[in-house]
Order: sequence, then structure tokens, then C-alpha cells
Amino acid sequence: MSAVMGMNAPVGVDGGAGRRRTPTRWLVGAVLAVMVAAGASLFWSHLRRSDPFPVQAVRLEGDLAHVADADLRAAVAPHLGDGLLFVDLDAIRDAVTALPWVASAAVWRVWPTGLRIRVQEHEPIAAWGERGVLSAKGERFTPPQRPEGLPQLGGPAGSASLVWARFEQLREALGELGRPVALTLDKRRAWVARLDNGMRLRFGRDDFDERLQRLLAAWPAVQRRAGDRAIAAVDLRYPNGLAVEWGPPASEPTTGGDSKR
Repeated sequence: MSAVMGMNAPVGVDGGAGRRRTPTRWLVGAVLAVMVAAGASLFWSHLRRSDPFPVQAVRLEGDLAHVADADLRAAVAPHLGDGLLFVDLDAIRDAVTALPWVASAAVWRVWPTGLRIRVQEHEPIAAWGERGVLSAKGERFTPPQRPEGLPQLGGPAGSASLVWARFEQLREALGELGRPVALTLDKRRAWVARLDNGMRLRFGRDDFDERLQRLLAAWPAVQRRAGDRAIAAVDLRYPNGLAVEWGPPASEPTTGGDSKR
């Protein structure tokens, strides 16, 4: 018995050809992506070389007492070659803040061909150690030359804020004793102050506040005992008292004429 296949019977279709076309599409896509990336790279390289927005003006802002415009422009100049579009603002900011008196800096593009740089200087409040300066924000920096007339402070690393706070405390409390011009916290954590009249105050390591109050309470009696003698130093490193180091008698004003020999 034979079977007869109808003319309308379904015929199988080989899908291999469709599957073989898929890698071709991926390959074409990859080639296009590479071409686009290469074109973009060439475009940016050409744009960088052509320098369509050269930096022609640099505007400096800020109340500058210690930083010269010439020093600022010299710090910025090496970073301007790439034009305004590609200039590295962070590098310019870092170059400016590396200058000794600069506390902070901010940099903006000003289209089409300018830069704006705002500079804030350190505000000096005290000399620190041999060469350093302490700013109003508690930051230590080392300028080429320190301003004159600053109080002299010193102490171990990390003690700047504490030393300044104690100095301010003395400046407010001492009154007629004299104006503090120097304060040091030594390696043993002992305090020594010097006043504008030359007198030294030795507070030691402990009980700073208590010893300061003891000095203020005893000062009228110390003055009475001093008479015409200068007071060279006051040692407060005692549990219940203080010791006074007397200086030479105060010299009488000269009246002119021949001096005796």
C-alpha cells in the first residue's frame, strides 16, 4: 500500500542561513563603533590643536596684601596652553594655593576667552616657632618673610589652637600686669608667657586657670613689695603660692649734663 503526499503538504525550511547572518550584523556594528570612536578622537585632537578659544584674559579677585599679581599670573601661566575649552581648572587652583600666602582659591571659565580667579589670603594672627605663621583659621604656613609685630607663639604639633586660646585668655585677663607678647607650651606641656614689660610668667603644666587667678589676686601685694624694683619673673608652679624674681631697680630719668664716671 503506497502513500501519496499531497502537493499542499508543508515543506521544512532550513533556518541556518538566518543564524549565519547574525555574526555579520555584530561585526558591522563593532566596526561602526570603532569608526565613530576614532572619528571622535580625531575631532577632539583637531579641536585641541586648533585652539578655538585661547585664554586671553585672567581676572584676579580678592583683597591681596601679601600676594603679588605677578606671582599669581606666573603660577597660572603654565596651565593656559590648552585653551579655555580644555584648561584644567583644578590644576590652576592647586598652583595658586601652593603660593605661601594663599589660603584658598576658586577658578571659573569666562566665555569665550577668559578666566576668573578668586583668591583668599591667610590672615596672620601670630608668629609660630622659628619661621611659621598662624592664621585666624588656626592654619600654620611659612611665608618667605613674617610680618612684624605679631605675638610669638610655640608648642608641639597639634597644639596651635590651644596655645592661641590660652594667649587670648591672658590678653583679656592680665590688664595692668602687662600685655602678653609671647606664649610657649614646651615639650613637657609647661606654659611660659612673656609680657611687653619683659616679665615672664611660669605657669607649669597643671591648673593653668587656678594659677592665673592666684596671680591676679596676689598682684597688688606683689607690686607693694616691689617698690622701685622691676619684676623679672613670677613662678606660679607652687601648690599654694608663687615666687617672684626681682630685677634691678628702675632707672631714674636722665636730666642731661656731664655724667659721673
